[in-house]
Formats: sequence, structure tokens, C-alpha cells
Amino acid sequence: MISNLLLGIAAVMIAEGLVYLLAPYAIEKVLEALKTLSISVRRQLGAILLVAGCILVLLVT
Repeated sequence: MISNLLLGIAAVMIAEGLVYLLAPYAIEKVLEALKTLSISVRRQLGAILLVAGCILVLLVT
């Protein structure tokens, strides 16, 4: 169980690192676009991503 959790965290770290390594300018643009959204819209986006991630985990396991 712990090894699966650590593997998942490592996979996220690798994906995040690759994005920052390969497309730092794109990250800046995304962050600028997020600044223009209201707090409630950002929270809704976060909730949608959270639910989608949980569904994906349930489908994979």
C-alpha cells in the first residue's frame, strides 16, 4: 500500500518536473490565465480535477 502511494507521488513529481523542464513559458501563461479567474471558479476547477482523479484511481484499481 505504502509503495503504491509513493509510486503515485513519484509519478506526479516526474510529470510536474517534465512540464517545468520542457515548457516553462507555457506554465507562466497558464498561471497568468488562472489569475484572471475568480476564486470560486478556481475552486470549482480544483473540485472537478479532484473528482476526475478519484474516478481515475477507482477505474485503475
